[in-house]
Amino acid sequence: MLWRELLAQAARARLWPTWAQYAGTVATVTGMLALRLGLAHYLSGYPILLFFAAIFGCAVLFGRRAGAFAVLLSAAYIAYFLLPPTFSFAIGRSQDVLGLGLFIIIGLAIAVVIEALHTALQDVTDLNSNLQSANARLTAAEGEKDLLLREAGHRMKNDLTMLVALVQLQQRAAPDEGARAVLATTVERIRVMARVHDRLHRAQGEAVISTAAFITELCDDLRASAIAFQPILLAVDVEPHDLLQSRAVAVGLIINELLTNALKYAFPDERSGRITVIFRRDDQDYRLEVVDDGVGMQPDHPHPIKGSGLGQRLIRSLAAQLGGTFTRVTDVTQGVRAKVVFPVVA
Repeated sequence: MLWRELLAQAARARLWPTWAQYAGTVATVTGMLALRLGLAHYLSGYPILLFFAAIFGCAVLFGRRAGAFAVLLSAAYIAYFLLPPTFSFAIGRSQDVLGLGLFIIIGLAIAVVIEALHTALQDVTDLNSNLQSANARLTAAEGEKDLLLREAGHRMKNDLTMLVALVQLQQRAAPDEGARAVLATTVERIRVMARVHDRLHRAQGEAVISTAAFITELCDDLRASAIAFQPILLAVDVEPHDLLQSRAVAVGLIINELLTNALKYAFPDERSGRITVIFRRDDQDYRLEVVDDGVGMQPDHPHPIKGSGLGQRLIRSLAAQLGGTFTRVTDVTQGVRAKVVFPVVA
């Protein structure tokens, strides 16, 4: 910007030795006198006009002392060369004395005001420089926080992966089929938590996760591992929202439990069907739904879902942790609609 360039030039000029500053002032005022004498035919009625420019320039470049010296030197030049009788410091007319006095007062005021403006601009420049430095440090600190968050998430994921491997070893060594099934379910729950840490990022200073990518990838994993070649379509209808880390873990575990439940009980005997996972925001609440068009919860079904198992208790506990509620609507012919509603603000 122009004023920054002028400020930089003035800062360099004020580093000159004192004698050089006053010499520059004398040269400026004398040059303005020579210009005024050269333009005497055009400026006959304005003997002092050009000297204001000299005062302004000297005050800007060298400070108020040089500006005041420029005022006094200009007044001397005006009295000696421009006011009658010329080539004499004796001023013949009283109105010229008054005019010269006003010139000195106004010139000194200009020098003082210019110095005050220079100081204010210098303060603004220093403040902007400090703000830029602070912003640079803040940006660097934010980058370090992001790096630390990614590193912490990576380490946590590695730890959870190791835990999965240990549980799988225990699963293979378990002699009882029921125990192996329980351990397999535990493995899936740990994997959900690992996926949360894998997709953590920061927003407004908080560790959050994007629901769209997280839920979609979670469903993709379950589609690949649990559905495989079964004639079941898994659809995902998810809005992108940022959830805090702890809430994302709870949402992921709820989806895992509801999908696993639907795959176990909704489509017996290789029955085809559709499961839809929905995550949307309704005003001040989030709505999570897992809907299937399976057999429903028929009383005579060989594996009725009574809501008394560990998975159901876990879902209700996680819904309560989110500050929300868990409901389930069933129909003999239209399957099951499981819904968790919880507030946007924790």
